[in-house]
Amino acid sequence: MSERGISKKWVFDTLEKYSLKISISNVEEHYFKQIDIADNRCLKVVYNPLGKRIVTVYFDRNMRKKGCK
Repeated sequence: MSERGISKKWVFDTLEKYSLKISISNVEEHYFKQIDIADNRCLKVVYNPLGKRIVTVYFDRNMRKKGCK
């Protein structure tokens, strides 16, 4: 996360106050949220609900173009 310039607060805010959630399967969920102080980029958090762990986080350019809010 630090290499990508992503703070823990942004990750937990995305999980709690997401603008879009997509359930891929019972072991994978994608959460999206626009981060205003990061030039309105769209943060994507991939979460495993069974293992209760974050798999990866990154700024998703494709969702930004599609209107991540």
